[in-house]
Amino acid sequence: MTVAQSSGSTRREFLQSAGALAGASALAGVAIPPVHAGENNLIQVALIGCGGRGTGAAADALSVRAGPLKLVAMADVFEDRLGPSYRHLKERFGDKVDVPKERQFIGFDAYKKAMDCLRPGDIAIFATPPAFRWVHFAYAIEKGLNVFMEKPVTVDGHTTKKLLALAKKSVEKNLKVGVGLMSRHSRHLAEMAKRIADGQLGDIIFMRGYRVHGPIGYFASTPKPPDQKELLYQVRRFHSFLWASGGCFSDFYIHIID
Repeated sequence: MTVAQSSGSTRREFLQSAGALAGASALAGVAIPPVHAGENNLIQVALIGCGGRGTGAAADALSVRAGPLKLVAMADVFEDRLGPSYRHLKERFGDKVDVPKERQFIGFDAYKKAMDCLRPGDIAIFATPPAFRWVHFAYAIEKGLNVFMEKPVTVDGHTTKKLLALAKKSVEKNLKVGVGLMSRHSRHLAEMAKRIADGQLGDIIFMRGYRVHGPIGYFASTPKPPDQKELLYQVRRFHSFLWASGGCFSDFYIHIID
């Protein structure tokens, strides 16, 4: 999809003034060059993973007022996740959400179909279980897309090596990647880290981090419904499975570790 739009704000100017995204979802790291000709400065976004976190990340992106940005494609394994996400975003953001049925994709290959709707230099938001992150990232690099990916980005040593190699490739292609590690966008935590690094507390011999966490995304699971396939059950309840989430330290405590 390509929508011609004349605007007083160019793609470059939009990202230069997109600091509001930093506090919201770390998307400020996704600085997009003006790669399209003519008057079309529209930045198109595809959302891959339409649960609560993905919907929130898309809302953060669409809340930026400094430039022309539009959500044009959505993808999820589960239709009952995509549908409510679309309705919520459409009701809140109106014309900034342009995702008709033909650009709402369901299934394990939906991520490709959603990214195929974008042009080089557009943004893909990844908010699926992290087991799929490197696969989606590899395709985004192939398509020349900038990326915002939720944490955690890997689940084990093998996929960590894959992500590091892909990150190097993205740098070589001058693609921008933001990661949803919120702690590094906290001014208070940044100041604390600076004071520790400056030696104001002396030699640190012990540190302890705490996380206050509600029932949402809890790693304990519910029994599998008898009519649901095992794989879909594990993907839906991914916090409960090491292969899908990486476990509680990378899944939940990564903000404190970071």
